[in-house]
Amino acid sequence: MRTTLEKVLKNLLYSFVLTGLLSGCASTSPDTDPLKKVLSSNDIRIRKVMDDPSLHEVQIRFTRIIRNNDSVRFEDYDFGVDSQQYFYPASTVKFPIAVLAMEKINRNKYLNLDTRFYVEGDSVETTFGREITKIFAISDNDANNRLLEFLGQDAINAGFRKKNIGPARISHRLSVPEADEVTTR
Repeated sequence: MRTTLEKVLKNLLYSFVLTGLLSGCASTSPDTDPLKKVLSSNDIRIRKVMDDPSLHEVQIRFTRIIRNNDSVRFEDYDFGVDSQQYFYPASTVKFPIAVLAMEKINRNKYLNLDTRFYVEGDSVETTFGREITKIFAISDNDANNRLLEFLGQDAINAGFRKKNIGPARISHRLSVPEADEVTTR
């Protein structure tokens, strides 16, 4: 069931992006709601989800980036966004963890992307650069977990609060038997 739902949501996302890009090319009015336009599409993959969005627990936030000379402005468009309902972020959690790891590396004069490291109990010795690359190139869960161990769960969540990212928190590792073990190594 979860795999089917993930496939549907993945297809919806691809359809959304493609339809949004194509409709954006033909649009003459920047004031129209691009999210509403895409979600009302007759594309069968979008209709399959949008005919009963509550069944799929659809939550979408689309941010339009508007550039004007040297300034940047953001416009948010939401569908079904409910801050009281949990939204499983899947692999999107890897991006801020990679950014926080790079910030920590940059603050430490003894570390760089080529610095070798290993996590206690892990048989792999690697570099920060290799793990960050694996996060973005192949969405590697183990690479994410190694950086989580490097940072520490409390430091990650403190970093989120400091950057006003939220409501969000990291509460477990990804796809490992001890994922819910709260103590980092």
